[in-house]
Amino acid sequence: MSMQLADLSGLYPITDEMHQDYQTNGYIHLRDVCTQTELMPYAESIRDTVDKAKGVMPELEKRDTYGKAFIQIGNLWQRDENVAKFVLAKRFAQIAADLMGIKGVRLYHDQALFKEPSGGITPWHQDQFYWPLDGVKTITMWMPLVYVSAEMMAMKFAPTSHENGPFDLMEISDESDSYFTKLITEKRYKIHQIQEMAPGDATFHDGWTLHAAPGNRSDRMREVMTIIYFEDGGVISEPNSKFRENDLKNWFPGQVPGEKAASPLNPLLYSRG
Repeated sequence: MSMQLADLSGLYPITDEMHQDYQTNGYIHLRDVCTQTELMPYAESIRDTVDKAKGVMPELEKRDTYGKAFIQIGNLWQRDENVAKFVLAKRFAQIAADLMGIKGVRLYHDQALFKEPSGGITPWHQDQFYWPLDGVKTITMWMPLVYVSAEMMAMKFAPTSHENGPFDLMEISDESDSYFTKLITEKRYKIHQIQEMAPGDATFHDGWTLHAAPGNRSDRMREVMTIIYFEDGGVISEPNSKFRENDLKNWFPGQVPGEKAASPLNPLLYSRG
């Protein structure tokens, strides 16, 4: 039996206060971006798609720090038509554009990030380290599909850290966690830990905002869907690492540095007028 999917084209009002909060801190926590009724059928499709795509994984204790952090599956929107309707939703893209204060946004890619029971930490890092989009505004939506309790643990952020841009080019690892933990102390950033989130709540954070997450101390999977957006008209930068070279190949197929980022994998999702 097919599921009735909610229409996610309706806009979510972003107030001047919300916009300023995001601009100042580099992240924001918004309530009820989706109602739980709206989210439920999409969540089922996301879970099914992750189950089909993840394959057989090593036991948790046999993985490295990154592998223990979460089950990570990208570009789900190309694997399932129901998930595509979620990822390409106008509502989420409108929020992204309004928070960044720009006319329109394109999709970079989506990722399901499922942190298993007893799953490890997500080390401190900056997302835009991985993306060949220097000088381009970017933002990530992080939406739980389940209730995230204090035991399950949501993300934590270092407010205003995005203002610095890149600190150092470091992949997510034990080394990045140690480096950025020390840097946060030295620069006296205040850490904000999100205590709990309901299904359909969402955080949005800038590509250069330092963020991390504790391990999952609950006995339930912490199921999260993320969508990454970048400003329409953004230009691809010259890759300066193997990670950015891989992203250029995977997320901007057929394109080269210096071109406006707009491959078939990067549809325009929202534009005023």
